Amino acid sequence: MEKGQMKKGVLEFCVLHVVSKKDMYGYEIMRTVTDVFTDINESTVYAVLRRLHADKYTESYTGETSAGPRRKYYRITPEGKAALENMMSEWQELLSAVEKLLS
Repeated sequence: MEKGQMKKGVLEFCVLHVVSKKDMYGYEIMRTVTDVFTDINESTVYAVLRRLHADKYTESYTGETSAGPRRKYYRITPEGKAALENMMSEWQELLSAVEKLLS
């Protein structure tokens, strides 16, 4: 598996986790993720965010700000929380299996 494919597989999990911590607007999510995954471009993060929204793992609303344009905020849904718990479990199983192989 190419390094990029592995990251894209983990990216959905990471974006959902970020949104689970607090409501965030798209650019804020994108910056948070690309600060860690420096070789992932903005369009990839937005594509993941759109997919999570289409799968009903997130919902959006327009927030008011004191200065500047109104922003579209995302928050996790109950379906998203269940999916995130499942992803976390799968991630832990994967880590455990890799650690066994590496030791």
